[in-house]
Amino acid sequence: MRPPSSSSSSTSSAAAGGGGRVSAFTMRAVARMSRARWFIFLRRVYQYQNGPRSDLGSNPFNSPGWLALELGVIVAQMVLTTAVVATSPSERPAWPLRLWVAAYNVGNVLSLPLLYWRHRHSSAAAAGRGDALSDDLEMRGAGDALRSSSFLMNKARAFLELFFAMWFVMGNVWVFDARLGSFHRAPRLYALCIGLLAWNAVVYSLPFLLFLLLCCFVPMVGYALGYNMNSASVGRGASDEQLAALPRWRFKEPDVPRDRDHDDQECCICLAQYREKEEVRELPCTHMFHLKCVDRWLRIISSCPLCKQELK
Repeated sequence: MRPPSSSSSSTSSAAAGGGGRVSAFTMRAVARMSRARWFIFLRRVYQYQNGPRSDLGSNPFNSPGWLALELGVIVAQMVLTTAVVATSPSERPAWPLRLWVAAYNVGNVLSLPLLYWRHRHSSAAAAGRGDALSDDLEMRGAGDALRSSSFLMNKARAFLELFFAMWFVMGNVWVFDARLGSFHRAPRLYALCIGLLAWNAVVYSLPFLLFLLLCCFVPMVGYALGYNMNSASVGRGASDEQLAALPRWRFKEPDVPRDRDHDDQECCICLAQYREKEEVRELPCTHMFHLKCVDRWLRIISSCPLCKQELK
């Protein structure tokens, strides 16, 4: 005996509705993530590391927010290492854990002048790009001085990064040497070294994690949902004020003459023809779309779906 068709159809429609709600929620969450500041910053970092470096100011690691974060991390490490070393004078062995912590702290102190130089010269480079009325000779002299100081400071920064890399390896060798018995004889110093080594391991693995996120996870999500997160992260979507400024009306048959192109007779987003009294919206490029379709598009990418012209 066949089951009633009404019950099966209602069950399938309910399942389809639930799946549609889940997919819509997932799409909104992914779109919101692709427009988040942290995701845009990560894309800038990836493009900077894999593209040409035009100037100092283009480095995302010289942005004020990132420099402030670096300063906070360095100061926190200096305070933590100083406090632990000062409160554990009786812990043994004094060598090599104390030597490793002391040299690591010296490296943090040497990082402060480099951090200040990056902040000062990135601000100077931005001001120099914005001041177009400066004298050519003065700009040439300032540019020579900037290049000279940049060469010296970049060399110092490279040597400091090399020191931290070598010291990271030496720290792993000394801390995990079972013959020293550091875990039982110097528990505070041992915990401090483990924390610093774990932090440096995370920092050194960031390029690989960034590669996994942008080159593996993002394409997989985009392929599964049919949504390009990379294109949406290039620029933010249109605001409510921008959408309100665009003309909208209810469609009437004479709005699109039959002698015009076929693309003007249907919405290229949903591929459905315009019907009488449907709400439509026209962009500055004169392309017309369904109101709901184009608003949803513009909130993700503020450009025309056809000609890619940006909104004003």
